Amino acid sequence: MSTATAPEARLGSIERDLAVVQHRLHQIEHRHESVPTRVTKLEQQFEHMSGQLAQLNEGQQALTDVVTGIGRKITWALAIASTLWAILQMVGPTLLRVFVP
Repeated sequence: MSTATAPEARLGSIERDLAVVQHRLHQIEHRHESVPTRVTKLEQQFEHMSGQLAQLNEGQQALTDVVTGIGRKITWALAIASTLWAILQMVGPTLLRVFVP
């Protein structure tokens, strides 16, 4: 009896293995069909992020220009103040001697 059931058991095992292979093949095909959708979505996200980075770069350039302008104004103000201070130090004692005897 074991010889009669052995081929049937092997046939059932082969059928199960074939069903597993078919299931896995179907899963691979299904994943392959969904890949272009995922890639397209990633491309769209990448393009959106690239646009945001470009806008951020433009904003950063504008901020850099403003900070550079402020730096120039401060530099000029310090230069003028130090020049006036030096002139006051040179002329101040003479003026004090003239006005305050």
